[in-house]
Amino acid sequence: MVRDALLRSQLEQWELIRDYMASYARHVPVRTVAVVGNAPLAPDARRAEAIDACDLVIRANAMMLDAPGEPPCVGTACHAVVLSRATAVTPWVFKDYRNRAYLVPQAGFVQYHLENKVGLLLRTDFWPEDLGAMPLPNAVVKARVARALDPEHRPGSLIPTTGMMAMFMAHEMFPSADLLVTGFSFLEDCEQTHWSHHSGGRTKVNWQHRLDLEAALLRSWIDDGSARYLP
Repeated sequence: MVRDALLRSQLEQWELIRDYMASYARHVPVRTVAVVGNAPLAPDARRAEAIDACDLVIRANAMMLDAPGEPPCVGTACHAVVLSRATAVTPWVFKDYRNRAYLVPQAGFVQYHLENKVGLLLRTDFWPEDLGAMPLPNAVVKARVARALDPEHRPGSLIPTTGMMAMFMAHEMFPSADLLVTGFSFLEDCEQTHWSHHSGGRTKVNWQHRLDLEAALLRSWIDDGSARYLP
């Protein structure tokens, strides 16, 4: 009975996360979803237009948007942000934040201020005081992604990237929607040890990220037609 109650609770949380994102979509029911990673991309007006035309655009971490007057590249729409606590903050991360959903993986909920009754600590020097966020519990999201990547993985040996969590949620929460994916360098280079960012600079790839498994899962979606990748 305890296990059944736990499973029901996790399903309810999964549905709440889906409904939270959908509530910020440009159109409901959600018919098209774009998940935009942060790998460097060359200007492409058709890519930017395809992203901005989607009902729900999800971006992650050190996200970028096209600046006024610059060649179109990654578009300007953003309805939901999956944001790691340790991410670099670009000028776009909190732009127009009152009109976006923010989702924070559970690793961002491990430290507390005594006066913080919610228990959310996201470096208060940059996190807007009036911005809430939806937590992504490990058992509800990360565990699902990890099982999809490698059902036989050893506990603690595999941590999905934030971008893969965003793609997985889009793929599984909105299965009837057309899914567009772009800006994920691991699809071409799953052996990289450093990320290059569209915003500039490089950061080290966490050793617990399995980019080979993430590339294989994304390719399987592309092959079965449930996702479309724009280079």
